[in-house]
Parts: sequence; C-alpha cells; structure tokens
Amino acid sequence: MKYKFYFLLFFIFGVNSFVYSQGTNQINKSYLNFLPSNMNPSDLRPSDIPSEEVLKQMGFSTQEIVKALEYKNSSSRNKVNSERDTVIYKDELSEFYEVFNDSLLIDTTSFPPARIYGQDIFRNMNIDFYSKALDAKAPENYKIGPGDEIAISVWGYSEFSENLLVDDRGYISPSIYGRIYVKGLTFSKMRSLIKSKFSSFLDMKNSEIEVTLSYSRVITVNIVGEVYNPGSYSIPAINTAFNALIAAHGPNQLGSVRNIYIKRDGNVVDSLDVYKFLFDPMNSNDIYLEDGDYILVPPARNIVEILGSINRPYTYESKNGESVAELINYAGGYATDAYLDVISLSRKDYSTRKVYDVHKDDISSMLILNGDHIVVNNISNRLSNVVSVQSSIGVSANYEYIKGERLLDLLKRAKCIDQETFLEKVYVIRMDADKKRTHINLNLRSILNNPDDEDNIILKEYDKVFVLSVADFEDVFSVSVFGAVRNPGEFEFGEGMTLQDVLLRSHGLLKTAENSKIEISRVMEYDISSNNIEPRKTLIKTIKINGSLDISENAAEFLLEPYDQIYVRENPDYESPKNITISGEVRYPGQYSILRKNERVSSYISRSGGLTNYAYINGAKIYRVKEADYNKNEEAMLIPEIVLDSIINDPDLSLIFEQEILKLKIKNLINQSFRDTLIYEVVTFDMKKALDNPSSSHDIVLRSGDNLFIPEHLDVVNIKGSNYVQGGTISAPFSGKRANYYVRNYAGGFSKDNKKSLTTVIYPNGQVKKSINFGLFSISPKIEPGSIININSDDLEKRKKKEDIDYNSHIESVIIKITGIMSLYLLIDRISAAQ
Repeated sequence: MKYKFYFLLFFIFGVNSFVYSQGTNQINKSYLNFLPSNMNPSDLRPSDIPSEEVLKQMGFSTQEIVKALEYKNSSSRNKVNSERDTVIYKDELSEFYEVFNDSLLIDTTSFPPARIYGQDIFRNMNIDFYSKALDAKAPENYKIGPGDEIAISVWGYSEFSENLLVDDRGYISPSIYGRIYVKGLTFSKMRSLIKSKFSSFLDMKNSEIEVTLSYSRVITVNIVGEVYNPGSYSIPAINTAFNALIAAHGPNQLGSVRNIYIKRDGNVVDSLDVYKFLFDPMNSNDIYLEDGDYILVPPARNIVEILGSINRPYTYESKNGESVAELINYAGGYATDAYLDVISLSRKDYSTRKVYDVHKDDISSMLILNGDHIVVNNISNRLSNVVSVQSSIGVSANYEYIKGERLLDLLKRAKCIDQETFLEKVYVIRMDADKKRTHINLNLRSILNNPDDEDNIILKEYDKVFVLSVADFEDVFSVSVFGAVRNPGEFEFGEGMTLQDVLLRSHGLLKTAENSKIEISRVMEYDISSNNIEPRKTLIKTIKINGSLDISENAAEFLLEPYDQIYVRENPDYESPKNITISGEVRYPGQYSILRKNERVSSYISRSGGLTNYAYINGAKIYRVKEADYNKNEEAMLIPEIVLDSIINDPDLSLIFEQEILKLKIKNLINQSFRDTLIYEVVTFDMKKALDNPSSSHDIVLRSGDNLFIPEHLDVVNIKGSNYVQGGTISAPFSGKRANYYVRNYAGGFSKDNKKSLTTVIYPNGQVKKSINFGLFSISPKIEPGSIININSDDLEKRKKKEDIDYNSHIESVIIKITGIMSLYLLIDRISAAQ
C-alpha cells in the first residue's frame, strides 16, 4: 500500500508544542525521522496539501506556505501521461522537500515469517491505512476533534457551501450561523446536529445536505513495546488503533496479538484483540485514538501450537479461559480427514510432557494452558465395507459391500452384463481372515442360465471381481511406414487397406521421394479364415515414384496385410537448397545458392557482378563453419581465449559474428561457457590466381554456409605482443617494409624477452608466415596492407617446451607399465608351476 501524507505528518509535528514553543525556525529539522518506515515520501501528491488557512494555523512561515501552495496548485497539470512529465513531477517534489531540508527516502525493510498467527497482517499491509489527511471518507463512528476540517454543502431550495475548521475549543463557525460545538461527537451525530441547526434558517425539507470530512486532523501516537519500529508516529486521526499499528509494522516475533493496550494519560482505556478483529468483526469495536495516546504491545504469553488435520496448522496465542474448541475455530476448523472423537493434547508437566485425550464432548470445556500442543489426528485412508469390480466393460469401481449379496447382483450393479461380456470365466480374489488371498474361478454362463448355480457365490467384504470382455481377445494389427513421408509411424490395420490408403494417412510423400521408389516388406503371412499368422520375412513389391510424386493406379490399390512395412526411399540425387554468402567489395553482395556441387570461387565472383574498384584482392578469404569441438559428455564448452581474441581483433570475422557478439556479449565471455556456438575457420587462398586461372588449386570449391569476404583496400599494419605498447596492440601505416621495420619504428622495438626469429605475420587472406632463422641473424616476412605482426617471447617458447614434457609424470607412467608387466609374468609363472 502506498502512503501519501508525509507533508502533513511534518505539519502536525510542528503543531505539537515543538512549533509553538520554539517557533517556525525549527521546522527545517528533518521530519522523516519521525515517519513510519513503511511509507514512501515519493508518493506525496499535490492534493495532500491542506488549505492556506490550515497551514497558517499550523504555524508555517510565509515562504513555506507559498512553496506548499505552489506545489498544491501544480495538480492542475497532467503529470501522468508521459515519461517526461514524470521526470518534471519528481523534480518538483524533490524541490519541495528541499524547503524543509529533507530528501526522498525509501525503506526497504523485509520481515521474517510470523512466529504467531496474526502478526503478519500488519507487515503484509492486509489492513487499510489512510495515508492522506485530505478527502478521507469518515466512518459513521469517527469522533470529531480540533483540527478536523468539515465540508458542508446544501443544495436545492436553499444553497450553502463552506469548509469549516474545528477550533481548539471544539467549535465550528458557519458564516450564516453561530458556533456549533462538535468535539467528541461521532460523525453521524454531528451530521444530524448540523442539519437540525440549519433547519432554523434554511428550508431543509426542500433541500439536500452533504457533510464530509475534507481534512482529518493529524495526531501523534506513541507505539511502544514488542513492535518492529517503536516510536512516535504522526497519522491522520481517521485511522483506528489497528490501522496505526501498520506504521510500526505491527508486533515483532515476540509481540502479542491478543493483548494490545491503549493508554491515555497513564491509564489503560481499551485493548485490542487481533483474533476478534479477524474472526468476529461484527463484535469488534473500532478504537479511535487521540493525540498523545500510547499503543503498548507486550510479549505474547500463552502460546499454543495446533497440528495435524486442521485447516490452518500454526502457532497461536490464547487468552486465559479459552478452550480447545475456540483455538480450533481460530485455526480454521477441522480438515476433511480429521478424526473428531478424540483430540490429542500434549502438556508440560514439570520436567516432562504428558499426553491427554480430549473427547468430542469435552473440547468446549477443556481450557488451554501456555505451551500446549494440540494434535488433530486423521482417519486411516484404508477403505472398508467395500467390494470392487475391474473390467473393460461396465463401470470399474469400488462398491458398497452388502451383506448377503451374490456375484450376479454386483455385476448387474456395475453394468458388466451385455453382449460383449466373456461368459466362460469370471474371477474373484478373496482375502481370508489370516490375510491370505485365494483365486476363485467361476463360470458366468452357468450363473446367467441359473442364478441358483453354486458359482453365483455370496460375496464377502474386500472381494475383487475381474470380468473379461470379448474385445480383450481381439488382435489389433498395424502396418508401418518409414522414410520420405510427412508422418511416418505405425497405423492400425483393417481388412481392405491399400497402399494408397496408408500413404494418405501418413500425410503423403515428401519432395525428397521424387524419382525414387517404394518397397513393401512382409514380415508376417496372415490367414483370415483361420486367424493364424505365420512369420515370413520377404520383399514382395517395389514401386517406382515419378517426378510428380505419383504411383501407378495398380500399385496404389495394392492390398496390405498385417505388419507390412512400407519404405519410401529418398532420391539419392536430391539435395535441399544450400547457400553461400559473398560480402565485401563485390557489386552485388549477399547470399547465393549453390548451383552444383563443384561450383568454385571464380563462378561466384562472376555471378556477383565482379569486384569493385575498392576491392583488396590479396585480402580475400573464406570463412568456413566447422562443428564446435567440445566433449559431448560435458555440460558446456569453454571458448578458447585465442578464438575470442581472433573474433575481437579481426574486423572481417567480427562482421560474420555480429549477431553472436550482440547476443553473447563477447567482451565478457572469457572463462564463461556455452554450447552450439558457430566456430569459423579461415580458408586461405590467392584470389588473383583463382580469377586468372579458373579451376586451379586456388579456385576453391565453396561449401554450404561458406562466407567469401573481399575487404576494401587496407593501408595499415597491426602489431601485437609488444611490451612497450599499452594493451599490446598498435596500428602503423603501410610502407612496404618487412616486419622488423614496423616493430622497430612503431612498437618500440624488440624487448629482451622477445626473439626476432619467432616473429610471425598473419596476412589479410589468413595465411601465416614465420621469420627465417639463419642462426646469427633472421629475416622477417614481407608485409602487405592489413597484415598482423605477432611478436613472441622467447621465455614463453621455453616454457611451452618445458610444459610439453612432464618428466615426473612420464617416469611414473613407465614405472606403472613395468610393474604391470612383471606382475603379469609372475602370475603366468605361478599358473604354469601349479599345472
């Protein structure tokens, strides 16, 4: 529930002697410290601000009143329909709070489950709380007091409208009438009094009058004891004591819900019982508070636990003199399977606990003590007074056992006798007194012919009767369809079923069956006259399928037999449409279908309109999808860091992976796991040779899913691995030199950990070259635009070599093998000696 009266709470705090004794300068003190922690300051609305007259009587300064009225008048603007207006509204609200040196605070308190039933209704806000002092609908029994603002409207033959403030002495002063004393009157009595007074000078017989509470006075209530947030709270007086407890989030885990006291001027004037409020609201009087009242929540005293077959098993608080029956009523009454005759009562007896039986007639007189445990036992689920029928005809169910009833009578009750009933046998399983079960065979035909037949036995309690049906002995045959059909599977067989029938039931042939064949295999030979089946596995029919997916009329009318198997073969030459992608500097980039299995790069370039003037032919490469390499038994696959690195740093590959990068947030994927991600490998080739010499080794045949990428002309060289460059990567302008030139002039040169001979270059087309080592000196590779120079560390290479051979592990493995061979030799030697 949202609460909207923070500003008003601040007002009343100013009224409480603090303002009048020390002046309005003290108002700047943060009033939020005195608010219930479950209220949200951001919910304050302009309509919550009272009139100027009320503000003046509360002692606010002119500046504060002006600011408050500006905020109140802002309600005429619509601040709900757009996100922008919502921002403006929040800004104005924050500015309003700044006048009082406060800010918007939000409480995020959470609470544990209630220990005693009833504690959580205050935490879960299950009771209405009036957070606004304005325009609150006053109940008929609400008591009027100083600070309330009453709106009176008369219409009809006479007219009158005015808002009247109840002064400190308890009077209202209508402009057309003298003072009327209303303090302490209920709202209904005040309305009657005003109507009576106005009748002396207005024609009330021909007019209507409406009296409403336009502003409820705000009072300060002190909530103490076992509550979550004890303290002083300023709340509209329209709230009852129950409502007020919401401000402190109600009793804590130790607090009472049955004995909550209202203290006024040091004396207890009333008490609250949450259970009466919940279970007997008609007899629960609303308790309205006065300024300065105390609500005291003492610790709970009599704690009783109710368990078992009860609708709401929980821990409850009891009052002195309450009985078991009253606590059961608080717990929602008995569950449907409760045993009502005797209830178990466990009670503390000095250092032990004793169990007492509380009989049904005594539950209203048996009084509850602190620490009692009430257990409502449940009845056994075992059925009695029952006989059962199980059959595929009639109604299989449990039936009432009728003493002296015979078998035929029960079968008629269960509707088990008709033309489908198997009459030769009916079975009864009977349980003897020693729990031994006996199987009884009976002839149902004899019973039907002569109800006095000895097979029409008298039933006993717990008998189980099994009745068979003629349909139980019927065979259900099927035929099977496999291969290129839309719905392959088994289909129930019926005499006269043809090949066309079963193909239609399988939803017809797929396109992949075009120009193929159908084979019918017969695994059983069925003789209808004798109802016998003989195994015979043989291929009895082969039928051709033409290009229109049709079969001949004679073949379609071919009669099937039970358990026939129909295989619709796929055309071995059929291929589903496959595509490749051409991206980059071609005239018509996009997807292209594969026209033939051996179509090459040169053909696709020709179909795409050729290269553009900006194409960098030496940088062309093919990205080919390969299956992710991971252990099928593992739940996930770790992406190698080198793969991630290549995706992030290769702009061409990043284009291919664009969607995957967006979905998987590639920057955060190191050391994370996922499955079924596309992994691309680079196929390097020389595009110039492919185009100059079609069908050469460089004119590569493209596969389905390949991405042929032709970049635009590149003019930089990338250098990676330098210890002198932040991040280890830098780009330099292309100048036609070898790799060492770029390292020396743009990457700070080789460090002492680098080895020149280990420098490698990755060319734009994916080809990799290594420096040529001549011992005393090395020659680094030539560089092309767009190349990546990798500077490698000598220490890393040595470390890799050391890690390649783990001598300890190697020696251990050899010793284990030698030991195994020696053990096997000794075993063979002993066996030979024994023989």
